[in-house]
Amino acid sequence: MSKQENLLVVIDPTRNEHPALERAIITAKMRENTPAIHVFIGVDGHAVDTSHRNPDMYSDVASFTALEQRMNSEALEYTAEICWAHDWQKSLLSSGKHFQTDMIVIPDYGDSDKGIRFSDSKWALLRNAKCPVLIVRPGGDYHRKTVLAAINAQAKDERYQELNDKIIARGKWSAELYGAKLHVVNAYADGMTMPDRGSLLRKLNMDSDRVHIRQGAPEDVISATAKELDADIVLIGTLARKGLLAAMRGNTSERVLTKLETDIMALN
Repeated sequence: MSKQENLLVVIDPTRNEHPALERAIITAKMRENTPAIHVFIGVDGHAVDTSHRNPDMYSDVASFTALEQRMNSEALEYTAEICWAHDWQKSLLSSGKHFQTDMIVIPDYGDSDKGIRFSDSKWALLRNAKCPVLIVRPGGDYHRKTVLAAINAQAKDERYQELNDKIIARGKWSAELYGAKLHVVNAYADGMTMPDRGSLLRKLNMDSDRVHIRQGAPEDVISATAKELDADIVLIGTLARKGLLAAMRGNTSERVLTKLETDIMALN
């Protein structure tokens, strides 16, 4: 990961805080090769009331000028665009393809009071993005101290094994970048599906106390482990689905993401 990366950073213009942008700036300044940042300003219609009655749908020029001044003050290479297309998710994917994006950084404000955790468009983005998607929550620590990578070592499907390798590789890279501790968590249902600890430790080449193999539902095990370790970010895997499966909700990844309160990086 030594080449210059392109980061696509999402700004919700109906908000006053932009945690995705702040996280991207922090990350960019820490890297040996500073990434180029493309700022995508657009409204997710599945998560925001887009009617004319919503006062947050109105913004003056000063707010955009402030964003420009913020980027200029950091002396980072950046471009920006404002998108008013109806389909937020597909617009993001199109923009990402055009700018050859290596990672998409999106904010999640956890508006549980509005009954919104992850909008349909966010789920579609996580499923269909060709690059990692970093979900940033407000109030995250400036410097990450603990990175938690969630894997499924007992999976037989080759795609999941490849996904495990991606998650571990990215986790080690992130931990090295921040000087953080990397932990790995693996949930299993019962004794028949419990992965062999010795084999997993040899494959991961990690200290035993940083590998957590626990019985239970993935969403419970991963969220509990994240809280126990006070993790700053959790890395999980998602796999794109087609047809009827693509429209189904309640899958493992969704349940896990819904329970986590940390920043999340989703890979597929």
